[in-house]
Amino acid sequence: MKDKALGRLSTQRIVEEIADQIKLGVPYIDAVVDYALKNELEIEVVGEIIRKSPLLKAKIYKEAEDLNMVEKLARLPV
Repeated sequence: MKDKALGRLSTQRIVEEIADQIKLGVPYIDAVVDYALKNELEIEVVGEIIRKSPLLKAKIYKEAEDLNMVEKLARLPV
């Protein structure tokens, strides 16, 4: 099923649709879950897409850190 779903959808299109929701103020994690539900995809399938987009992956991880869902990574001050 995963291969079939990935074949129908391009990584770029999925990232763009998720980005459109984020521009409307939807949190990253909620946008990803909502995308999966609307397109009847398993969250694991969308997870494979996220792993292919380093920027989206980093933004989701940062949001998870802020929500204390994952352990915070040590970062250099910018």
